[in-house]
Amino acid sequence: MAVKSHTLAAIKAAPLSSVIESTGAKLKRVGHEFLAQCLWHDDTNPSLTVNDDKGFCFCHVCRGGGDAIDYLGQRYSLSWREAAEKAADILGVRFETDDEDPEVTRRRREQRRKSIDSLLADQEKYANNLHDPKAGRIRQILKDRGLTKAAAKEFGLGFAPAGFFGGRITVPIYDHKGDLVGWTGRACGDQPGKYKNSADSDLFQKKLLVFNEHRARDAAREAGSLVFVEGHLDVVSMWQAGIRNVVALQGTGAPDAQVLKRLAKVAKTFILCFDGDAGGRKAAEHFISAAGPMALAGQINVSIAVLPEGTDPDEVLRSGGDLYGYLANANSWLDWVIDTWASSLDTSDTAMVTAVEDKLRSLIDSLRSQALRTHYIDRAARALTSTEKEAEKLAKQWGNRQFFYEAETWKPRSPSETRNVVERRLLRLFVHRPLLRTDLAPLMEKIQHPTLVWLRERLYELQEHCPRDLTPYNVMAVVAAAEPQYMQQLRTLVRPNVIVDDSPGVLEHLSLILAIEETPTDGPL
Repeated sequence: MAVKSHTLAAIKAAPLSSVIESTGAKLKRVGHEFLAQCLWHDDTNPSLTVNDDKGFCFCHVCRGGGDAIDYLGQRYSLSWREAAEKAADILGVRFETDDEDPEVTRRRREQRRKSIDSLLADQEKYANNLHDPKAGRIRQILKDRGLTKAAAKEFGLGFAPAGFFGGRITVPIYDHKGDLVGWTGRACGDQPGKYKNSADSDLFQKKLLVFNEHRARDAAREAGSLVFVEGHLDVVSMWQAGIRNVVALQGTGAPDAQVLKRLAKVAKTFILCFDGDAGGRKAAEHFISAAGPMALAGQINVSIAVLPEGTDPDEVLRSGGDLYGYLANANSWLDWVIDTWASSLDTSDTAMVTAVEDKLRSLIDSLRSQALRTHYIDRAARALTSTEKEAEKLAKQWGNRQFFYEAETWKPRSPSETRNVVERRLLRLFVHRPLLRTDLAPLMEKIQHPTLVWLRERLYELQEHCPRDLTPYNVMAVVAAAEPQYMQQLRTLVRPNVIVDDSPGVLEHLSLILAIEETPTDGPL
């Protein structure tokens, strides 16, 4: 679903500083620009330059940046379309797409807002119920867990005396965009089931929700890691103890691939701090079953913090235990798998050893790093055998095997990536082939990527004020004198010795691709 060009134009025409400020970021004016803390790296001294005239922000330290949509996408871990929609909401711009009637879009968004407003009204009632004299037993339960009033208020904890969550502590659930979408009801008596979730709906989709994600995001970026626990109140306890990069999945099943990819944009290291019991180990296995392929591919790192048997994170904190130590000493998931399987392995049972060996081979052989593979082959061999001699023999046999990997299959470019390539080719021709400029002029107006729009405007200025100076050398000088990100992203496009493809059919190809007006240009340059 592509966003209409006039919607994008309205978003990009608005002051970027107002969008950034609406997220709670602090801006400091420096001349005609602003400085803010960068989202793309751990930034203690504000290094993100925000320029409203150019509609662009850029960090001179990590080279991250972009327009309002890029900023919101990074700030809230949103897809490009979600970020565009949020920008429209912030700016009061009518959000329109090419495959839905504007009025249908308006009604759908209005209905979503009404539904969320209704939930917010219910949440206020639940939270107020916690202060009712009749809720003394519930307040005592929270107090016995060591939860403070401040923590209860921060997380909006409440109580439902009747109804769907009757007799339960209510924990409001927000989606990754920060919208209230439902609740989890925590049993505090003889109710069946420890947790009860809101029914699945357009708003509440359990498999896509991560409790506390919207709060934990900034702390996770700073720490470079996300800590996963099983219970919602464990999250509250750890937050209260100063561990702010903590989240919990909505349910005990394996996390959805979409969720893992979204969270990987925030932090690459996932630390599982599940309960020290059979249920916690099963939860870890479920998580690994989903995250293992990404971990093997090097896209994320997964570690397991092993808690004392029969305890959960909250109990460790309340007993004065060193939860920070458990998190700091978390083992790699593959080490944990080997230890877990080895702990219940009867080395005299040939069939059991063979089955476990086959499972370990499948995992370890998937590692592309020879060093890691050698390490884990040796480790697995020791876990699978009862003597040093047997371990050495198995490791040698295993390590001498040849490993073959399938070549990565070709993946076609996405529409946005294709458009970026075409827009770059258009500008390259305009700069280096003066005789084609008249024919290219109508296509130039269809450029969408912010950086390329900036270059187009500079070319227009050169053409208007000094047409004889519109040469590759002078364009390169203009780019070099601008802010560093333009030189970095555009040098291979404007440098005088660049190879230019002006073969027959190129103009037709450019016209064909750029005729798709509303394709979002969210791909890399």
